[in-house]
Amino acid sequence: MKIGSIILVIISTFILMTGCTNVADEIVGTWEYQTFDTQPSGTILCTFDDSGNMVRMATYGDSLYIDSCEYIIDNSILKKKMTITGSVKFFGLPPLDGLYRIDKFKDDILIMTRFRLPNDEKAGAYLRVEMIRKN
Repeated sequence: MKIGSIILVIISTFILMTGCTNVADEIVGTWEYQTFDTQPSGTILCTFDDSGNMVRMATYGDSLYIDSCEYIIDNSILKKKMTITGSVKFFGLPPLDGLYRIDKFKDDILIMTRFRLPNDEKAGAYLRVEMIRKN
């Protein structure tokens, strides 16, 4: 019975490990940042490249605002996390800097929650980010 249990655990672990999404590879591309206010949908795009760079582009009327920053993904088995650094505040949009928990990454949907600011402060860190893949 012990051998059967060990084999079952090994097979289950293998299936779990191979079924995990590699967020660092899959996130590359352009994502539409979803806003939950009076801003028109589709005015903010975030583009991730495979070198750890992210560009946030926002259009308001005829104006285009660009924020370039860096990201690192911790692809651990239990909870995946993303750290964003170098972002700035522009046109009422908050800087994205901080540590995020990736809550959902499936079917071209990315949902993550910032729980820590760059200075390791948790108070006031909350920011919910929801994105839909554009390409």
